[in-house]
Amino acid sequence: MQRRTPVFIVTSARPRVGKTLVARALTEYFCAQSRPVAAFDVNPGEFKLIDHLPAYTAAASIDDTRGEVALFDQLVADDQVAKVVDLGHMMFERFFAVMQQIDFLAETQRRAIAPMVLFVADPDDRARQGYALLNIRFPDLPITPVFNESLSQFTGYRANFAPTRRGGEPLKIPALSPVVRSVVDRSNFSFVAYASKTDDKTSELFDWMRRVFIAFREIEVRLLRDEIVPQLKHSA
Repeated sequence: MQRRTPVFIVTSARPRVGKTLVARALTEYFCAQSRPVAAFDVNPGEFKLIDHLPAYTAAASIDDTRGEVALFDQLVADDQVAKVVDLGHMMFERFFAVMQQIDFLAETQRRAIAPMVLFVADPDDRARQGYALLNIRFPDLPITPVFNESLSQFTGYRANFAPTRRGGEPLKIPALSPVVRSVVDRSNFSFVAYASKTDDKTSELFDWMRRVFIAFREIEVRLLRDEIVPQLKHSA
């Protein structure tokens, strides 16, 4: 059985919900394991992922057909290189409209690609509508809600982001204290570099990384399980 190449689309229908932080951590999760990874920054006018991870990230545009083709061709490349897409809220509707038009999911099946959407939830009603729209439009696409605990002051909104059948349980991103977050937000900060240099395995940041990376590993196992079961049924 051929193991599929993971493609994670990190997005939200709302700005400033911690989306790029998730994309950064996910990209460095693969780096920490010395696994090949390519990230794509789809945030016109605000390429923050590139600022943090220039060696692994390329700016991507879907403003025209040429840009759309260039990006999606790379996402369906069966090259065993994990992909992480940091998709901004301004490109949310266009990206998924193109994805539906080109029948992206059918192409991923043919090329042994395993896509998953990590949707960063938000109390705003536009986030609820965006999440619902994706579930209706792509019933076979694994969509996992991401709860950023920095937004924990808002209560009750999580009920609007029920786990999907294929996406599984939500991903929880622990809150960081303001001081630690200010360090993490520096453009030259690297999670992997920090972990390799620190001797304090009990620090807030190290504990945050450990919890988040374990959560990413569980999501990968979820994707692997989802691809193995159909193949076993087919071969039976």
